[in-house]
Amino acid sequence: MVDPMTALPEQGNVSLKEVLDCLNHYRLRATYEAVGDKIVVDCGTRHVGRRLGKAQPRTSWIVTKSGPRKGLPSEDAFHGNSLLMHPDLDRCDHVIESPEELLAVLTAYRVRHLTGG
Repeated sequence: MVDPMTALPEQGNVSLKEVLDCLNHYRLRATYEAVGDKIVVDCGTRHVGRRLGKAQPRTSWIVTKSGPRKGLPSEDAFHGNSLLMHPDLDRCDHVIESPEELLAVLTAYRVRHLTGG
């Protein structure tokens, strides 16, 4: 069994792949701001979209924080094509907006997967 304390993410040392794995596992959305923050992926909000690459269901868990598309993936990436969005995207109303909350969810995800839970 792995010590759960080794599962604690270090500041800025979380990969975008791990964030997507976690959000997909829990079927949760998180804002570009929360993901790009220095204590999570540390790439800056404006660079998250570029690092996500081609729009696909898996990348639709990262969403806008405000405006007419609040809680939805970027219009630039998805061009309004709902077929590219994950079918469970609206399963939960909650959107993770803070990097601290995202780190807490990532920690739970790591503990669960490292300990086989």
